[in-house]
Amino acid sequence: MVTVADMTGWAPVADAAGKVLGWMAPAQHDEPGLDYFEADRPRRNAAIVKARAAALYELAALAGDEAFSAGEVTDMARRAGLTGDQMDAAANAALVLWEIEQQRK
Repeated sequence: MVTVADMTGWAPVADAAGKVLGWMAPAQHDEPGLDYFEADRPRRNAAIVKARAAALYELAALAGDEAFSAGEVTDMARRAGLTGDQMDAAANAALVLWEIEQQRK
């Protein structure tokens, strides 16, 4: 015996010519309008932010290290593919950390 699903409320999915290609179920009451691509966005964004922060952290650490000149740090950042804005952000973070260290002395 074949069981046929209850398709009450399902909407037809058609191509540009109007030919019905399939049927789409309505959203469930517990997931109204849920877009699975959008639901995954926070995890993807977090991974991107984490990778960018790691690169800026490394640059800020080099900028704050007295063993490297500003020119050397800039050259390393350019070779690593960082943009001017990213280098500026890392330099600002290094400056703030340097100021904190100076206050501790």
